[in-house]
Formats: sequence, structure tokens, C-alpha cells
Amino acid sequence: MSLRQLIVQLPDRPGSLGQVTTLLGRLGVDIRQMRVLSRDGQVATDEFTVSVPGVVIDRSLPALLEEIQGVRVLDVSIAAAIVEL
Repeated sequence: MSLRQLIVQLPDRPGSLGQVTTLLGRLGVDIRQMRVLSRDGQVATDEFTVSVPGVVIDRSLPALLEEIQGVRVLDVSIAAAIVEL
């Protein structure tokens, strides 16, 4: 599993975040951490730290997320390990 940090822009409306997290779950991606970076009533920008189960999912994750209407992946990078308490 690889640990990735995703910055995702999505419509700021009820259900949008649910669509993103549902897709991640269906792909077997474990959401380790999530935070809202900004929102303006039209667009929200969220940061996810995720554990991706394999190379194929890792490579195709941005394109799969962008199949959701209004979703844009702004950045994907290797995430530092999370210290869990």
C-alpha cells in the first residue's frame, strides 16, 4: 500500500464529499485523514491522506475521481507517515 496526499476540488453542495468518499471506499482506498482547506459556497477544496491498495489504483485514482461531475484533482503526492495516537 502506498500513502498518498490528494488535494481535491469539488462542488460545495450536499452529497459531493459523499460521492468522493464512496468511490474511494469502493476502490479499497483507506482514508487516513481528511480536512477541508477552503470553501466559498460554490467550490470546496479538501485534502485527503489515503492508503492506496495497489499500483493500478494508484495510477488511475485521479482519473477515476475526476469522473465524478465537478471534481478536479489538483495534486497527488507521496504523503509522510501519519503518527496515530
